[in-house]
Amino acid sequence: MSSGHGINGSVGRCYPFFAEFKECLKTEKLITLDDGTRKWKNDCWTVREDYFECLHAKKEWAMVRRVNDEEKRQAAIAAGGQH
Repeated sequence: MSSGHGINGSVGRCYPFFAEFKECLKTEKLITLDDGTRKWKNDCWTVREDYFECLHAKKEWAMVRRVNDEEKRQAAIAAGGQH
């Protein structure tokens, strides 16, 4: 995946997300604010989430399950069944 090559020799579908994540990590560092709290300079976690979602599609599949469950629930109500 990190090579950039997909199955058919073209650019892999998640490679652009990986490249963006890699670039973000190059400038990422932990900084201390005036009040003593620490935080990351860049927010690479959101970029990481995009990359991992592209790889695993967990959020997408969760949404598909919710939509399917709601369709079943509405079909049961329309058929005079339970809620």
